[in-house]
Amino acid sequence: MPHRRWTPEEKIRIVLESLNTSIGVAELCRKYAVNPVVFYAWKEKFIEAGKQALTRSRRKAGEGELQAENQRLKQLIGELTIANDAFKKSLQGEKGRW
Repeated sequence: MPHRRWTPEEKIRIVLESLNTSIGVAELCRKYAVNPVVFYAWKEKFIEAGKQALTRSRRKAGEGELQAENQRLKQLIGELTIANDAFKKSLQGEKGRW
């Protein structure tokens, strides 16, 4: 049986249903045809993300975005450096032809 790909919204809805109703995990997993191990992993990630969101300060919340932007810019600089070096080498090769 092929594995079903769940959207983030579906995962959230299922985890919230487990938290907001008296349905047992086994019944909920049967209802949605979700492996209980997979469900518990979703629930753990959901709760951990909630804890992090409630405990970090505003400054720390923006740090992850800044780190991601910094990493993206470093990668861009690396790519541009490689392209620039290739361009210089191609120009040097053309000079030799004249």
